[in-house]
Amino acid sequence: MADLAAPVSARVQIEQVILAETTARRRPLFAKPPAELSLAVTVETKTLKEDRVVQVFPRFTLIGRDGPGGAEEMLRIEALFVIRYRVATLDGITEENIDAFGKMNGIYNVWPYWREFVQSMTVRMGLPPLTMPVYGPLQGGIAQQSEKDAPKKLASQSAGQDAKSTQPVRRRRHPG
Repeated sequence: MADLAAPVSARVQIEQVILAETTARRRPLFAKPPAELSLAVTVETKTLKEDRVVQVFPRFTLIGRDGPGGAEEMLRIEALFVIRYRVATLDGITEENIDAFGKMNGIYNVWPYWREFVQSMTVRMGLPPLTMPVYGPLQGGIAQQSEKDAPKKLASQSAGQDAKSTQPVRRRRHPG
């Protein structure tokens, strides 16, 4: 994927990062933080050729459950970001290049915003701050899933079905 993303990577500059949509909810009465956290990411891209702009739309979904196989969601934080990149030239760049760039660089570029958002939201929701792990695109990053499969796969994860598109999140203990 890095080879496909490279031609776009070499020609872009970030113009803007926008939090376009968000949802956050928790079960009102639970005494301790969720025991199991999973993260899913979907990415879409759009090219505005006349404007020499590439837009990447990463959607993050973090779900907390009370334990392995727990059916009830205790916590859900979702965010859709829009990253707008200015492209020097689109000559020789295919949609396949743009999609690979979005899945690799798009997530990497917005990951610090997502980390801050999750940490801030968990505190505002009355939970201990949750620090998302470092994102490593060259170490496999996060498995992608198609938009239409995302809710189904998240819901079916607790039933032991295909969960390749989610990644466990390790909780860091904070003193105090």
